[in-house]
Amino acid sequence: PAVLTILMWQYLPLARGSVMAFQDYKIIGKSIFVGVDNFGNLIVDSYWWASIWNALRYSLLVISLTFLPPMILAVLLQEVPKGKLLFRMIYYLPAVISGLVTMLLWKQFYEPSEFGALNQIVLSIPAVGFVGIGAILMIICFMFARRLAFYRLWGVMTIFIIVGLILFGAVSALAFPVLFPGHESMGEIFSKFFPRLFQTNSEPYRWLFNPNTAMVACVIPMVWAGMGPGCLIYLAALKGIPEDYYEAADIDGATFIDKILFVVFPTLKALIVINFVGAFISSWYHSTGNILVMTGGDAATKTETAGLYIWYKAFTYLNFGPATAAAWMLAFILIGFTVYQLQILSKVEFKNQGASEKK
Repeated sequence: PAVLTILMWQYLPLARGSVMAFQDYKIIGKSIFVGVDNFGNLIVDSYWWASIWNALRYSLLVISLTFLPPMILAVLLQEVPKGKLLFRMIYYLPAVISGLVTMLLWKQFYEPSEFGALNQIVLSIPAVGFVGIGAILMIICFMFARRLAFYRLWGVMTIFIIVGLILFGAVSALAFPVLFPGHESMGEIFSKFFPRLFQTNSEPYRWLFNPNTAMVACVIPMVWAGMGPGCLIYLAALKGIPEDYYEAADIDGATFIDKILFVVFPTLKALIVINFVGAFISSWYHSTGNILVMTGGDAATKTETAGLYIWYKAFTYLNFGPATAAAWMLAFILIGFTVYQLQILSKVEFKNQGASEKK
C-alpha cells in the first residue's frame, strides 16, 4: 500500500507533468501539442530569468543565514558550563510553531510604522550601534581568515574576507539614512558625520516594501524558527567527536578557532555536505509559501522567485504548459547541483572509533 500511494501521488503526476510540458494544456477542452515551444518561450522570457536570479539570492541568503548559525550556536552551547538543557529548550521552542503562523507573526513585527515591534527596537539604536555590530561580525570573519592564511588556505580565506565585508556592509547599511542624507553635499556630510554617529533614524523602515530589505526580511523568520532544530543536530554530532582530538590539538598549541576549522569541520564534513544539499534544494522550493505570505512576490520588492513564477503561471493565469516546463527547467538546475554534491559526498571518509571506511 505504501508503494502504491507513492506511485499514485508522486510518480503518476510526474509522468503526467512531463506530457503537459509539451502541450498548450486546457482544463476544459482539447489540449494542443506544441512541442518544445514552452521551453523556447521560457528561455527568452526575461521575467523567468529575473525570478531565477531572485531565487538564487534567496537561496544564498538562506544558506548564509540558516546554515552556518546553527553550527556556531551548537559549538557555543557545547561550551556553556551550566544551563545547557534550558538553552536547548529555549532555542528549540520556535520550531514547534507552525510555519505559516511564524511568517504571519513576523509580518506583524515588520509593521512599516514607528509602532511596529521591530521598528521600535531599530529606531532606538544609534547609527554607531549598527556600524559597531557590523564591525564585530567582520572582525570575527577576519579572525578566521587570519588563521586560514597562517595555514596558506587562500581560497577559503578569501571567502571569509568577502563574507565579513558583506556582513559589515549589510548591517551598516541600516545606518546610512542617518549618516548619508541624499540632499546634502559631500562637505556637509563629512562635517556632520561624527555627531550623526550618535543619532537615531527618525523614519521607520519599510522592511517588506523596500527591495533592499524585503528578501532578507523573508529569510529572517526561517533563521528564528530553524536555528534550534539545526543546532541540536550539530550538537549531537559534536558529542561524537573524541576528546582525544581536542587534547591533541591543545598539545599542538591550537587556538579555539583552530579547533573549529581543523577538528570540528573536518569531522562533521559528511553531515555538513548532506545538510548543505538539503538546505540548498529546500530554499528553492520552499520559498514560494514564505514569500507569498510576506510580500506576495511583488515585482517592486524583487522577491518573485522561480517557485512563485511557476505558481502564478499555473494557478493564476492557468498556463499549465509553460508552468510545467518552467518546473522541469528548475528541476534540471537542481538535479545538476545535487549530483555534483553527491559526488563530493561519495569521496568522504566516515570514521568510527579510529577505523575508517569509504561509503
